[in-house]
Amino acid sequence: MAVAPEYVVARRVLLDALTALEGHLDNLILVGAQAVYLHTGDADLNVPLLTTDADLAINTRDLAQVPEIGGVLRDAGFTPGPDPGHWVNTGDVAVDLMVVPHQAGTAKASARAARLDPHEKLTARIARGLEPALIDNTLVAITALEAGDTRAFDLRVAGPAALLTAKAIKINERFEQADNQPDRLKEKDALDAFRILQAVETDELVTGFTRHRADEHAATVTAEAIEIYRVHASTTQGRIVQLAASAAQNDPTVAPAFAALVLDLLAAL
Repeated sequence: MAVAPEYVVARRVLLDALTALEGHLDNLILVGAQAVYLHTGDADLNVPLLTTDADLAINTRDLAQVPEIGGVLRDAGFTPGPDPGHWVNTGDVAVDLMVVPHQAGTAKASARAARLDPHEKLTARIARGLEPALIDNTLVAITALEAGDTRAFDLRVAGPAALLTAKAIKINERFEQADNQPDRLKEKDALDAFRILQAVETDELVTGFTRHRADEHAATVTAEAIEIYRVHASTTQGRIVQLAASAAQNDPTVAPAFAALVLDLLAAL
């Protein structure tokens, strides 16, 4: 597996955060690129696995009041960044903590920070699209990617269908922001979606999506995600497909393969 040095560092920082947050491990779910790569490996792409951060969803159901999350992260060398939930270590590598809207403790539409009293005010940001990860996850042993680091944690990792949903919601939000914030449109997110489709059997994805439909919060965002893939990833010219092809250094096989895999998935749902 081709692993970029940045990914090795990102895993180390994830382990640093898990060490600090060990008292809350049962409430944490790994999402984002590190979760994707645990399901896919390099997925036969000539593009190294690359991420520069770690993303954790917090399931606030039965979240303990102690240890206080902000305090233990600060003690471990993390400081809060400019945005809620963005915790940066001394090497400027981030761990992002996120909470889904229905668990965020506020109904204010403009709110960006979740209210997790008595945990500090900016501990986690509100992130739509992670609802399926709360019900679609499995325990995985998370280990270091470098020799000499023997740390290991059993951590919940979002399932592939949950990750596909999260990627679609994230990409679509960035499509909507692209006119004013073009730098937020990340090609890598589209390539991560393609990695999942390429590496995971369609039947497994269908099983995950079926599970989402049984939960009212997960069902809503999953239906939206499926429609996003239908509109933007079911043809070779789809916006998500083209982003993935660009991220794969314009590999001519990516666009037709991506569109075909999406069509297979849509037909199976």
